[in-house]
Amino acid sequence: MTYLITRAGKKVTSAFAAVLVVSFPTSLLAQELETIKVMTSNDQSCSPYPQISADEFGFFAEEGLKVNLLSSDTSIPYIAFLANGDADITMMDAGMIFQAVTAGQPISAIYEAYQRAGDGMVVLADSGIKSVADLKGKTVGMASDRDQLTTILALSTVGMDVSEIETVVVGQPGPVLVDALTKGTIQAYAAANSEFAALSAAGVAITNITPVEVSSVPGNTFTVWGPTKEEKRPLFEKFLRAWAKGQHAGIMDIKAVMSACKKRIPEQWEIPGRGETVVTNSVTNTQVRRTVKYGELQRDVWEKIQPPYVKFGEIPAVIEVDKFLDPSFIDAANDFTTDDVKNSVKAWKQANKDILIN
Repeated sequence: MTYLITRAGKKVTSAFAAVLVVSFPTSLLAQELETIKVMTSNDQSCSPYPQISADEFGFFAEEGLKVNLLSSDTSIPYIAFLANGDADITMMDAGMIFQAVTAGQPISAIYEAYQRAGDGMVVLADSGIKSVADLKGKTVGMASDRDQLTTILALSTVGMDVSEIETVVVGQPGPVLVDALTKGTIQAYAAANSEFAALSAAGVAITNITPVEVSSVPGNTFTVWGPTKEEKRPLFEKFLRAWAKGQHAGIMDIKAVMSACKKRIPEQWEIPGRGETVVTNSVTNTQVRRTVKYGELQRDVWEKIQPPYVKFGEIPAVIEVDKFLDPSFIDAANDFTTDDVKNSVKAWKQANKDILIN
């Protein structure tokens, strides 16, 4: 029998673009696997490293889970996948959650996977630009239209309006973006950390000028459909515990996590330094634990970040956080020991000596 992670296509169908097959321990062969359908972020990226380490190191298998990993490369709102049952659990950013709750969707945010925003703004290291306040009258390139809100929020921290700059969509890192930055067509770049890692790996020296008020926003939070929450509680607890172990593995042995990620997504390691940069940023920045326990929901942060969304018309009013935050899954998600993680990682390293990154 095998443990499967499957990646679905863009549309809400049962057709899969690829199937990744991994064997799991003999002691688990007799277990009947339980399927969970999950939508995370950054297809074919090592950025959400816990899903790779949780699989490679056997944490999902230990929970008896078969994970169907749905593609996040879709034009369909994530909330639709929850509403129609095509996904059991999805990663949603703060804006998505606020908008869904405002629209009356009965969702529950149950685990902060990224306790720091993965979106921000960078400039060339030798540009002389020290903060977003220095961007007045300049042009900000964006990876996509989605980065407009990041730009607006960043400017608002210094009392600036988006009308005081020029914005243009320049896409993801590549020759066009590098040209635009180095030749001064754009003076700043708003995107996600994975794009910044790609720029650095391409040899472009950059400085992050993202205001702390923007970066402190929870980047991605696991969210579920409220009406099925209790029915699926055991399933969610198993998944979150495996995910938390995967996060902890990054803190405990980052080289082992890099090795697992390189095994799974070798193309992200084709440019020297890129894979290491992506994993390091995820482990030490976006997904590092900023609370006592993994995934804890920070009520004060969720309250504090809402006014800018109201000011810029993303939501009509501040939402009572108890309406969508459910911390009741956190204890179960953290019900493991460091030794549990250490032993599984050690066994994986023994079995994969030939691919370990030193």
